[in-house]
Amino acid sequence: MSQTLGELFANAGHRFAGNVAIVAHGRQRTFAEVVERGWRLAHALRERGLAPGDKVAAMLGNRVESFEVYVGLALGGYTAVHVNDRLTATEVDYVLSDSGARALVHTDGASGVAAQLALAPGLAAWFAIVDDAAPSGAESFDEALAVADSSPMPFGDDDEAIALIGYTSGTTGFPKGVLVSHRAVVGCVKLVPYAYRLPLQGHAAFPGGWSFVSGLWGVIFPHFYTGGTVSFIPGATPEEWGRHMVENGSTFTLGLTPLIPGLMAALQAHPQALDTLQSVLHSGGPLPAELAEGLVELIGDRLVETYGMTEVVGPITITNRTDWRGLGRARNIFESVGRPLPTSSMRVVDADGASLPDGEVGELVIAADTMFSGYHGQPDKTAAALRDGEYFTGDLGYRDEAGYFYLTGRAQDLIISGGANVYPAEVERVLLLMDEVADAAVFGLPDDRWGEAVSAAVVVAPGASLTEDAVRTFARGQLAGYKKPVHVFLVDALPRNASMKVMKHVLKDQIVDAHQGVQA
Repeated sequence: MSQTLGELFANAGHRFAGNVAIVAHGRQRTFAEVVERGWRLAHALRERGLAPGDKVAAMLGNRVESFEVYVGLALGGYTAVHVNDRLTATEVDYVLSDSGARALVHTDGASGVAAQLALAPGLAAWFAIVDDAAPSGAESFDEALAVADSSPMPFGDDDEAIALIGYTSGTTGFPKGVLVSHRAVVGCVKLVPYAYRLPLQGHAAFPGGWSFVSGLWGVIFPHFYTGGTVSFIPGATPEEWGRHMVENGSTFTLGLTPLIPGLMAALQAHPQALDTLQSVLHSGGPLPAELAEGLVELIGDRLVETYGMTEVVGPITITNRTDWRGLGRARNIFESVGRPLPTSSMRVVDADGASLPDGEVGELVIAADTMFSGYHGQPDKTAAALRDGEYFTGDLGYRDEAGYFYLTGRAQDLIISGGANVYPAEVERVLLLMDEVADAAVFGLPDDRWGEAVSAAVVVAPGASLTEDAVRTFARGQLAGYKKPVHVFLVDALPRNASMKVMKHVLKDQIVDAHQGVQA
């Protein structure tokens, strides 16, 4: 029987009413409180003219109210437009315009950006979750909820209706809105506890936040579904992280690639955390095999390695406990992302879409029960990526004889920095807005902490003067912090082929040769 995300949340709120659902900055909410305030938000939006299916942008930081927002939007049948709270006003205005959002809800950390938005004053509703005064034109979230009705409303029955829109950085320089149906997100929420081995009513020590949409259906929503608590600990030191897991009996934690050394230090200092810790999920880009081996030596078979992306709404491949015990038949389990879950399949294809034999590198193509519904307003891009029910990822890899998959590279020069996807074209578009810049190319360079560092080669316009710091400052004003170039190189020209495409592999070699200490 089909189920909407709102129904899933309402059921969990009833079944685990007295449990603590979320903890952030010393505050907490029970399941019943989250759902009750969610209904109030749903009614408050109705009172301001929004109807089921209308789009509401959510730009949220680590507060307990943030979960109330997503629950309320699902209960009311609205489409949540996820907005990374690290975006600039220019980027947020684009998301609001492209999605057709009629309302905005944001937390205090995003108030400065919200106040600069050109589109905010024209929205039907604008709620600010703040401790002090709301930005001019916005209403206080708490005040709006205090006078709103809290009674349940009927749920919709269309599980193909869009529950969420998650924006990914675009290869054309503009982000794409990934349409996620109730079918897809509910399927993912019910899959994750099995895939990540979440216990009933567990406790997640979550060093992440609300910035990336995958954290919703990959960690936060599944813990709510299983009656668990999500405790937000962003920025925790290894000592704080380890102590937090011991004191709360944490059963789950997440290690993005840059955080793995800190997690290992936390567990070395507080080994008693392993008494309750059942799963450690790694995500956010490839984990060096040597680091993976060291992590498994420390935590044993608790490691969960996976592969997925926004378009397939959750995990596609997974590792098993027996893999880490040396009982699998993978060529090298420490380099693998595991095998497909029963809800998905994956194959490796050549340039014509024909399947390749085991061991040969090609593009990874996925079929999944949790597949997205297309890109918002971009039928051509949807048709190019989603063909006959399969998603062509643009990622390169191969399958071994035992069915384990390996990633070997990324098409379209995608950069993964600290677990965040950065498309060079988006950064290049911004750099070319500078009058002093005649040409620009963006690429990733290896970085010990972040995996890859966003790097830019810039050609200065004739007669202009420019410094590396000026480029960084301009980018900082136009792009989220994780997208701005870490390395800036001023060059005379960009190497191009006969088709006038920049040869970034040649450019990288030139950069390495000319600048000591930069890795290829």
